Amino acid sequence: SSISANTVDTHVKQIMEEAVTRKFVHADSSHIISFCAVVEACVLHGLKRRIAGLLCTNKVAALFMKMAKSFSPAEELCQKVQELEQLIENSNDRGRQSKLANLPPQALKHLWIRTALMEKLLDKIVLYLVENSSTYYEREAMLMDPVDGPILASLLVGPCALEYTKVKTADHFWTDPSADELVQRHRIHSGHCRQDSPSRRPALIQKRQSSGSIDDRPLMWVRDYVESLHQNSRATLLFGKNNVLVQPRDDMEAIPGYLSLHQTADLMTLKWTPNQLMNGNVGELDSEKSVYWDYAMTIRLEEIVYLHCHQQVNSGGTVVLVSQDGIQRPPLHFPKGGHLLQFLTCLETGLLPHGQLDPPLWNQRGKGKVFPKLRKRSPQSSCDSVSDKEEDEATDYVFRILFPGNQMEFMALELMDQGVSMWQPTQRKSSCSSCSQNGSSDGSLPYGCNQERAPLKLLCDTMKYQIISRAFYGCE
Repeated sequence: SSISANTVDTHVKQIMEEAVTRKFVHADSSHIISFCAVVEACVLHGLKRRIAGLLCTNKVAALFMKMAKSFSPAEELCQKVQELEQLIENSNDRGRQSKLANLPPQALKHLWIRTALMEKLLDKIVLYLVENSSTYYEREAMLMDPVDGPILASLLVGPCALEYTKVKTADHFWTDPSADELVQRHRIHSGHCRQDSPSRRPALIQKRQSSGSIDDRPLMWVRDYVESLHQNSRATLLFGKNNVLVQPRDDMEAIPGYLSLHQTADLMTLKWTPNQLMNGNVGELDSEKSVYWDYAMTIRLEEIVYLHCHQQVNSGGTVVLVSQDGIQRPPLHFPKGGHLLQFLTCLETGLLPHGQLDPPLWNQRGKGKVFPKLRKRSPQSSCDSVSDKEEDEATDYVFRILFPGNQMEFMALELMDQGVSMWQPTQRKSSCSSCSQNGSSDGSLPYGCNQERAPLKLLCDTMKYQIISRAFYGCE
């Protein structure tokens, strides 16, 4: 009996790991089917003959029906299974055939255990069998064991607490999902790519239909795009936040969307998708609403050099991404609640070990990652004055994404040795348009966003002073 308990423990671990890594568990996955088979074997082990009878072919059904006379969860399970069996008997009706299409033969074989798991009744039923094991089992039965019986009942609590999806996905060894199944799982309206209306698709999808099947390409593109927004087998989801505001064009208001940060083996990607696509509000896909697909952004972090972060007391903060060619991406306006700092923390973690943020975030005891407490530099004087700001006061930062192994970093070191000024404020303006709007009234600008840059030698001296100060005073 101890081997059976260990087997159940192994299957439970597989299900819980799948729930953590994939954020969902399919109701008909191989882990669920094998789990139901093992639990059914444990429930039937040492069952008294008079419980099921000599000629009974379904002992599990006989056991649960006998329990239903004195245990209400078992009675509820019997009613649920009887409804499913009635659907199976009427499966010749084409209208009801689709409702049973998601039930493979293995699931029908363990219908009672599977239904109890989906209805979150399995742990209660097995616990009842353990507490009343003398009524239903022989002495050698597993549930009669004073150790293995309670262990089995406790192991079932975790799987019964999960939510199971019945939507077929490509990474569960199923065929390509339909548009309706994509709507059910990801809440994205996919009517624009259905085969019955090929003329009503977003403009972005129409551009991708240069060759090949007209109906298959949009569905494949939408499926890949939807899968990429969530945790999947191809990329790790480092950060995700709803209602991040972006102003795609100057002549329109900022619209909310879903911001996500993904990491693969060789790159990091930042994606932003308008809520109109995430919430399925593009029902009537005319030319005006189809432009939301053009507003969606996919940014490779290797193309980004600077992150201009602007914190406001009455809002959650703004991030402006500046690419290598100096092009400024639309600002990302975070909602309140420390999401800007959380985003930077996830970004810094994802950059390691090959990249880093400059300046790095600080570790503060009891708080974790915090913004670095940098000095404010005044353009009237070359001396640094320590800022007396409170911790909760708005501060602006410029973070640089560094890859020490990159050739550009060695070029920067050579320029540093020659004493060449990295910035020429008389010839160039700051690449962040919002920096000039957030300057201080006293003429001093925040660190990293002032348009008059000090020479590199002064910057190096300042960095040395900061490193020594951190080592002496700590990160608090």
